[in-house]
Amino acid sequence: MLISELSRRTGVSTRALRHYDRSGLLEAGRRSNGYREFPESSVERVRRIRALLAVGLDLSAVGELLPCLTTEGWPGGCAHARRRLADEVAELDRALASMGRTRAALGDELARWDRAALPD
Repeated sequence: MLISELSRRTGVSTRALRHYDRSGLLEAGRRSNGYREFPESSVERVRRIRALLAVGLDLSAVGELLPCLTTEGWPGGCAHARRRLADEVAELDRALASMGRTRAALGDELARWDRAALPD
């Protein structure tokens, strides 16, 4: 199928599909006129890509996890993929902790400003 048909069937822009193709997430052949030709399986693959992106993974992580999904879309026993997801969760935990400390410091500073603004 042409990229326009894949776009129509998945709801993903042709620009994004070209980006996935260039990133190695999709496999497309080329017609004699140079147009990309995607296999039928690309529809489900794009849906999986979008699902993984929707949970906050970047294209690098998506590329690492895609081969580990079974045809039904379930994890297929890739230990490295599970570690990658665990690393992503740990990184989010670190970021949340850092934001919590920043939030507390800003709140303390705001309270000092409010106390300084109060008339005696």
